[in-house]
This record gives sequence, structure tokens and C-alpha cells, in this order.
Amino acid sequence: MTNLRTDFVLNSRFLTRQMTGVDRVATELSMALIECLSSKEGQSLRLALPSTSVEALDERPQILMGLDTVKTLPLRGYFWEQFALAILKPSLWVLSLCNLGSIFRSKQVVMIHDAQIFTQPNAYSSTFRKVYHFILPRVSRRSKVVLTVSDFSRRELETAGVIPSGKATVVHNGVDHMDRIPDDSFALSTFGLSSGAYFLAIGSLAAHKNLPMLIAAAKARQDTSIPLVIAGGGNSKVFRDHGLTEEQGVKFLGRVSDVELKALYKGARALAFPSKTEGFGLPPLEAMSCGCPVIATTGGAVPEVCGDAVLYANPDQPQEWTIAMEKLAHDSQMCEGLAIRGAAHAAQFTWARAANTLLDAVAKAEVEPIC
Repeated sequence: MTNLRTDFVLNSRFLTRQMTGVDRVATELSMALIECLSSKEGQSLRLALPSTSVEALDERPQILMGLDTVKTLPLRGYFWEQFALAILKPSLWVLSLCNLGSIFRSKQVVMIHDAQIFTQPNAYSSTFRKVYHFILPRVSRRSKVVLTVSDFSRRELETAGVIPSGKATVVHNGVDHMDRIPDDSFALSTFGLSSGAYFLAIGSLAAHKNLPMLIAAAKARQDTSIPLVIAGGGNSKVFRDHGLTEEQGVKFLGRVSDVELKALYKGARALAFPSKTEGFGLPPLEAMSCGCPVIATTGGAVPEVCGDAVLYANPDQPQEWTIAMEKLAHDSQMCEGLAIRGAAHAAQFTWARAANTLLDAVAKAEVEPIC
């Protein structure tokens, strides 16, 4: 990592809301940055927070909540992000790690995770689309440093005209946050499951997550004695309201905690991850880090992220998923081989590596004139 002598301010709006996948990336990357900067004299990371209640931050990592804060305008939401960040001291590098940053600030690092607001517009509300379509191209052109999470996302963002060609630096997510999470030893019994006797999927009704296809593929198996268990995405009523039912080897668990999810990864016969597209695709890496074999989509950035450590299936070909599940249900040797390769592959993806890549991009930008 190139040595820097500068101060960073974290756009901490993400700390004031319920955590999403993007927010988890921002949280983990911020904690890794704190560790990287701790050995550098005269460097710091501080928080910039919108006007909010302290109670909203209670469940966030204490390493972040213990940081010093900078004073900002008493605004909220998009207005705070656009105007309060813009007028911070010009010498500060502002880190905006959840897609949006101020379109009025140059000395800024913005991480844009994917192009799905452009490629999957029907998955978002009209207001959300308008905001992102207006801000993302402008903030990417204005910011000195633009990051994204995969080569796939970089290409899609360039094709959509969001990021100028050649400007973005790819920063792969880490997965070693799973090492800090204990697994709930009672989770499987609580859910009525046995180790190695279920396939796992992460539930979501977003169209690109392709869950109806996976459920149909699971029901098409000749032997449904090993159920497809779907964690997350709300309770079973939510899925029933969308025509997805618990029958023929399919079971909905509803929302699970991090410790329960880790136990589910560790106990699964395999994770099935059928998305049509992903900007990165963290669940397969999380599963691999827990020694869980993975059946992964060929869509989006997933092949880039998973390499040769998974069993692939086409997200538009349900019969391929049926065959893959039947194969792993009866081939323990294949499961063991995938688990070994997967664990070794996942070990390459660390948040420290991501933080160092970010800091190197900033170091390169420091020698360039601010627009």
C-alpha cells in the first residue's frame, strides 16, 4: 500500500438505516480502512453523519461508532448527502461507499456497486430510478476516484454511460467477516434440519434473484427428500402471496440472523445461487468460506468471483439446476471436492486487500489535479 498523508471522512448515511448488502460492504470496508490507517501517523478516518437519532446507530460496529465525527449541516437524506458533504473542508477525502455521493464534490471516493438500476429498471420505484439516473453519472464524473466491485460491473456501468471508460478501479469484496461470526449450534434443530440434508438458497422476490425458477427446478427432482430451504426474504406468507408454496421438498425459513445463517451455510448440502445477474455475488463466497459447496449461476459477475470452485448452471435453464441438485444429493465425493476448493478460493477475498486497493487508488489520484 502506498503511504498517504491525508484525512478521510466517511459518508455515514448508511449507518442510520437498516443494513442492506451494500451497507454491509461499506461497514466491512470501513472497518478494514481503520485497521490500515491505524499504523500511519497523521492519518485518520472520521464520520460525517446526517441529522438522526443516536438510537438508530446502536446495532452498528463499535469500531465505527467510536470514531470522531465532523460537524455538518443539519440536513437529512439526499439533501444532506448532496450539500453537507459538498462544503466539507476541501483538503478532506470524502468516502461514499454506497453508490451515492455529492455531485458537487471532486475530492471524493465513490463506490458504485452495479448497474442494475439501468439494466433492471422494473425492480425499482419510479422515484428511486429518477434519483439514481440523475446522480450516478454526475457523481462518477465529478469524483476523483470511482470504485466498483467487479469487472462485470465496471463494463456494465461503462456501457450504460454511468462511468467514463477506464476511470473505475475494481475493488472485490472481502469475505473474512464470516470468521468473526459464531454459528448458532442450535439453529439446525430449531429449524428442524439435519446437517448435510438440505439445499440452501437466500430468499428474495427481486426478479433478477430468479427464485421461482429455482423452486420449480427443486420440485422437478425425482427425489425431493433433501429439501430446498430458503432463508430470508420475509415469512412464508410473503412467498405464498406471490404464488410460491411450501411443497415437494421446498421450505421457507423467513428472516434469519447472521449466526443462524452461518450455521445454515455450514450444514447445507450445497448453496444454490440462481441470480440472473449480480454486481458481485457475496453469498457464494460466504458459503464457500464456511465449507459449503455451491451451485452458482453463470449470470453477472458470479463466474468472475467464484472461478472454478463451484458447480455452474444456466439461470435460464431450470433442468440444469435440477440435474445439479440431484448430482450433489448423491455424490458425496463431489461435495467434498467443491468444499475444499471453495474454502481455498474464498480465502483470497479479504477486506484488508479491498482497503489497500482503495488507498492505492487514492494515492494515485493525489498526484493528479483536482477538477
